[in-house]
Amino acid sequence: MKNSTFFSSETENQLRNVLNSCSVQELRRLKIEMMDGKLCLIGTLSTWYHKQLAQELLRRKSPIPVLNLTSVESFS
Repeated sequence: MKNSTFFSSETENQLRNVLNSCSVQELRRLKIEMMDGKLCLIGTLSTWYHKQLAQELLRRKSPIPVLNLTSVESFS
């Protein structure tokens, strides 16, 4: 259930730019949403390393807690 906590478009753009500037292309496909007062990272990645990388990249820049809801699946 989504919460009404304010998430500015400027903050969203900054966080999206963090993912878009990463050399790991699959991070660029992740969704960023605000739920229950947390920044939620949603999508599928190919490795646990990429999952952790995405989380830490956003955690360093996010003014709110990051909840990593990504899943890891092989794209083979």
